[in-house]
Amino acid sequence: MATQRKTALWKVVVGYVAFSVFALVLCFFLTFPYGALRARITSEMLKAGYVVRIDTLRPGFVGLTAKNVRISQPPEPLSQETTAALLSTDPAASRMLAPAELGESFVIDTLFIRPTLFPLGVAFQADVLGGQISGNASSRGDKVSMKLSKLDPSQSNLKGFTGLDLEGSLSGSLNLTLPTPPGANGKAGEPDLSQADGELLLDGQNLLLKGSVEGVGVSSKGSPVALLFPGGLPQIPVGELTAQIRFEKGQGTVDALKLGSDQLEIRGTGTVKLAKRIQYSEPAMDVKIRVEPELVKALGTAGLGLSILPPDKEDPKFRSGRLSGSLGKLSFQPKR
Repeated sequence: MATQRKTALWKVVVGYVAFSVFALVLCFFLTFPYGALRARITSEMLKAGYVVRIDTLRPGFVGLTAKNVRISQPPEPLSQETTAALLSTDPAASRMLAPAELGESFVIDTLFIRPTLFPLGVAFQADVLGGQISGNASSRGDKVSMKLSKLDPSQSNLKGFTGLDLEGSLSGSLNLTLPTPPGANGKAGEPDLSQADGELLLDGQNLLLKGSVEGVGVSSKGSPVALLFPGGLPQIPVGELTAQIRFEKGQGTVDALKLGSDQLEIRGTGTVKLAKRIQYSEPAMDVKIRVEPELVKALGTAGLGLSILPPDKEDPKFRSGRLSGSLGKLSFQPKR
């Protein structure tokens, strides 16, 4: 007579626990309010002056995956009807909105976000510009780490978003630690970018500025680019880019800044003072520029304007200038 084998009690317990955890996770992903999360993201970005539209938001492996994320900056304040459509939990409500009202969109093909324990926060990975951006941020936003890998600025409608038609390859990294001052009622305040410590590294290869898009981004009506180049920017071989900036308590020291090709060479030294909002950050940099006669002719009035810059004392082949103002409103004057 065959004997029946009895399953060990611990195996039964482990099996029930595993099934319960699996069922709990499955129910969480199936019932998670993705529409409400999409609306919350859109609401927060609208406060910062940007429109975010997410076509698909679904569970991924221990995280969330968003596809076809479009970011734009409206040229004019949005109407109540448009705002309501953007904040709707139904993504179809915003698909018929025109770029003329929302602005040209910068597209992120895929964005994956997952929680992290050490440190407590989120990790992210984005497929964008034909390359990848990955990194992590602490739960309080006081630590940010980001890596750029082989980004191609000719993709993802960056031209329509910025107004610059640029191609090449860009890589780099950013690591920042932002102190968090005390807030009201004993609560923690917001991370302070103006006191950040860290480092920015950039490496660009075969960069070529092919021109600009009239009335968009840096070429918008009344901008310096539109005034200096009424017919649009000419083709400019930017070449290679090397940048290294160290930040201590918000004060950035430019250890290296160089753009170079056979027709153009730019070198920069100085500082960048961070502000709580990035557009108010203040550069104070000495800039040396060398432009070959062929490119000077292509630059037109702006090229002739280079002649008013004094020759650099250390290397007369270069012209010297001073970059100041803020990132939102730069000023470039001859160096005294």
